Amino acid sequence: MIDWTDDRLAALSDSDLKNLLANAERKSVDDLVARCQAELEKRNALKPRKAAKPRTELKDFERDMSAQLAGVGRRMAEKYDLSEETAKAKSAGVKGFRAHKLVGSDGQAKLGGLQRAGFVAIDRYISYRRGNDIVSLGVFLPKDQDISEHKFFVIAPQSMLDRAEPVDAIRDNHGQKQSADGGLVFDDLESATAAFDKVLARIMA
Repeated sequence: MIDWTDDRLAALSDSDLKNLLANAERKSVDDLVARCQAELEKRNALKPRKAAKPRTELKDFERDMSAQLAGVGRRMAEKYDLSEETAKAKSAGVKGFRAHKLVGSDGQAKLGGLQRAGFVAIDRYISYRRGNDIVSLGVFLPKDQDISEHKFFVIAPQSMLDRAEPVDAIRDNHGQKQSADGGLVFDDLESATAAFDKVLARIMA
């Protein structure tokens, strides 16, 4: 039987050391098991750990905006019945109707298609659908722009918005189809929330 000294164990490759450990465990050679484990732990301790990537200012801003939009969604859900069940019931007869979850599965604002496709830096939103009408409130930041350049948008059918403009006229959608034909742009979330509240009241009427 080989005399597995500490020097011999140290000379083994990681895979050979693991194989030796498995054999020692199978044969119940407890002393060798303990020394193999100690050698593996020592090697793991010496391996450089991957440093966690620092969170950027942009990511912090996106996270904060997602949380704030989700907060607006919760307040609107307390004010109106925005449940998927009611949306389905009120949309009976609409072919292919699919209710919208107000927020994402993580409880935050949903990730927009323009950000997912890499066209913009930030595209986060909350939305509600009833029948063929979809209304949404979101934050938008083009690529390579300072965070201060972000805007808030309420997108809905033009007939439901006061002074609405075509969505493609108020922001670059990179040729991507939008959920409705009308939009309003705001510099602050409070004003955008008021407009979103107003259009929700209309869609509920």
